Amino acid sequence: MSRLCTVKVVREEDFRSQIGHDGHYFDLVDFSRVPGFQVVVDTPICHFKEQLAEEFGIPIQSQRLWLFVQRINGTFRPCTPLAPNEEKLSVGMKSSKKSNACELHLFLEVLHPLPVRNMISKDDILVFLKLYDPGQRQLRYVSTLFVKASSRPSRILPKLRTLAGFHAYEEIELYEEVNFEPTLMCVRIDINATFTYSQIQNGDIICYQKMPKAEDKYPNVELFFKHVHGQKDPQIRIQALEEEVAMLKHQVHCEKEAKKECDELKQELDNAMRQVDELRDQNRHIILEFSIQDLEQATENFSDMCNVGDNEYGGVYKGNVHKTMVAIKLSCSQSLFQQEVGLVSVLVIFMIPFSNAWLLQVSILQKCRHPNIVTIIGICSEASALVYEWLPNGNLEDCIVSSNNSPPPLPWCKRTQIIGDVCCTLLFLHANKPSALVHGDLRPCNILIDANYRSKLCNFGLSNLFLAPGAFPPNLNVRLPYIDPEFLTTGELTPQSDIYSLGVIILRVLTGMSPFSIAKKVASALESDTLHLMIDKSAGNWPYTQAKQLAFLGLSCMEMTREKRPDLLTDVWKVIEPMVTRPLVAYFQSVFEGSSAPAHFFCPIRMEIMKDPQVASDGFTYESEAIKHWLDRGNTRSPMTNLALPNRDIIPNHALRSCIQEYLEFQRQQGQNLDP
Repeated sequence: MSRLCTVKVVREEDFRSQIGHDGHYFDLVDFSRVPGFQVVVDTPICHFKEQLAEEFGIPIQSQRLWLFVQRINGTFRPCTPLAPNEEKLSVGMKSSKKSNACELHLFLEVLHPLPVRNMISKDDILVFLKLYDPGQRQLRYVSTLFVKASSRPSRILPKLRTLAGFHAYEEIELYEEVNFEPTLMCVRIDINATFTYSQIQNGDIICYQKMPKAEDKYPNVELFFKHVHGQKDPQIRIQALEEEVAMLKHQVHCEKEAKKECDELKQELDNAMRQVDELRDQNRHIILEFSIQDLEQATENFSDMCNVGDNEYGGVYKGNVHKTMVAIKLSCSQSLFQQEVGLVSVLVIFMIPFSNAWLLQVSILQKCRHPNIVTIIGICSEASALVYEWLPNGNLEDCIVSSNNSPPPLPWCKRTQIIGDVCCTLLFLHANKPSALVHGDLRPCNILIDANYRSKLCNFGLSNLFLAPGAFPPNLNVRLPYIDPEFLTTGELTPQSDIYSLGVIILRVLTGMSPFSIAKKVASALESDTLHLMIDKSAGNWPYTQAKQLAFLGLSCMEMTREKRPDLLTDVWKVIEPMVTRPLVAYFQSVFEGSSAPAHFFCPIRMEIMKDPQVASDGFTYESEAIKHWLDRGNTRSPMTNLALPNRDIIPNHALRSCIQEYLEFQRQQGQNLDP
C-alpha cells in the first residue's frame, strides 16, 4: 500500500479569513484549520500542481509555491520559493517528519499575467502586510508585497497608503511581528533604515497603522498584541492592566499640564487680540462714497466698451476714478445692492439702518482684511454700485477656458499657486470666531487674478442672499457642479461645503475640463493609470507626482458626505503648502534634511546622490543602476512624468558625474580639515 503525505496549501484567502477572526491575530495562519490534500509521497510536486489547478482553478503557469519553514522562535513562515528543479522532487522529499507522519506546508502565490512582474532577484524580499486600526481595535490581513532589501521602508509608504485607502501623506507607523509565545515580541521599524538593517527577510510580517489619537485605548499594534497576549495568561493580563493604569495616569498628568499651558496661551491670545482691536480702531479701512457722475465719467456713461461682464450679481464695468483703475459692479436690483452693502464695513461711517440679517454680514468685511480677498474701495447709492480694486487678468474661469479675449493659458506653477491662495483664504475665513465664515459660492468665476497672477476671492457670503426666501433664484445650472451635495438636502452651508467646491476647482485647474462629472472621469483615469492624458496640456509639463497628489486631493475633497472630506488645515493644506512654499528644484533636497548638495545631484528614483548619472529618453537624469532596473522590470513610462518613453536608450552624463565627484571630494576634504 502506497504511503501518503498530508499537504496543506494556504493562500491569501486563508489569511484574510483567519486573521482578525476568532481571536487569531498573530502570525499568518493556523494550519489546524486548513484542509489537507492526501498525496502519495512519491508524487512529484510539479504533478501535484495539476491537482491544485483543478481544486482552486489557478493555471499551473500562474502558481508559485513557497515552502513554510519553522524558525528558531517556533513560528512558521514562507521562506523560499521552490525552484523548477525542486518541483521535480517528490512531496515526501520536501516534507517534515512528525510522529511518523508526513506533512508538507506550502504557500501558493498567484503570479501576475505579465511574466516580467514575477521575476525575483536576490535583493527582493516577500513580506506580508497587516493593517491595524487603533480606533476600532481591529487587525486584518491586507496583501503580500515584494520589497528591496537595500531600500528603505519610506519608499513603500505610498503603496501602503493606497492599499489601506488612506489620504496621501497620511502619517503611518510600521511594526514587525517577531514572536508571540512564550514571550511577546513586536518591534517598531525605522522607516529611514534599510530593510536589511532592520533584518527583514522572506516571510516576515509587517503591521502598519495610522498615527494614533490620544483617546485610543490601544494606540499601537504592539500594545494591542500585549492586550491579546494578556488574555491568554492571567499574570501577564494583570501586568498589562497595571501598565494600562500607569499609562492612563500619565495621560491625565499630561492633560493637566497641557490645560495649564493652554490657559496661559489663551490669556496671551486675549491680550494680543485686545491690542489688535485697538490698532483696528485706529486704522479702519475707509470706504469712499461716489456720486453717479463720478462713475459715469469713469466708464464713459457706462459704455459697452467698458463693460467687462454680466452675471446674476449684476453688470461689471472697468473704469478710471481719480487716475485709479477700478471695477464697478452695478447690482441688478436695489434690494440686492442694499444687502450686499451689508458686507462692507460702513456701518459707523454712513449710519445706514441695516436690518439684523445685514448686521451679520457687516462683520465679514470688517474683519476680513486679507491679501487674497478683493478690496472694496467705495459705493454709489444712486447707481446701486460697488467699486472694487481692478484685477487685470480677469477671473480663473477665463484662464481655464481660453478664448480670443482671455489671458494666455496659465502655466502649472501659477495654477498651483492659485490653489494655494484659495486654500489660504478659506483657512482665514473658516478660522473666524465665534463661528466660521463660509464663502458659499466658490467657483472659478469668483476667483479673480491680479497682475502678478495671485488670486483674490470675491462675492463671498452672497449665496445666502440668493437662496433666502423671496430672493430671486441663482443660475443653478452653472452652480450645481460646485454645490455641496449635502447642502441640497439640508439647506445648511458649512466650511465643508467650501471644501467640496475647492475639490472641483482643483480638478478643473489640473485638467481644464468641464466641471460636470469631472470627479468620475479623474477617478477612472487614476484607476487606469491614464491621468497624464487628462492633464491640461496648455499648463506645460506639470510634474506628474504633484499632479497625481492634486488629483487624489481633489477627489477626497469631493466626497459625497461631509464626514469623509479632509480637514482643510491638517489634510488639504499639508499637501498644498510644500507645493507653493518650496521651489520644485528643492524637492529632492527636502528628502534629506540638512543636505547642502545641489538638487540635480540626486537620483529621482533612489533619492540618493548619483555615482553614475545617465540621461534617459525623457530628458531626466537617473542613477545608472536605478534606471536600468526600472526598464528591466518592463516599465515603458517615465518615472518622473508618467509619459511614454520614446525609447529605452540611456546616455552617460559625464559632465554631471564630474561635478558630483568634485563636490564629494570637496566635502571629504572639508571633513578632514575639521578633524582635530
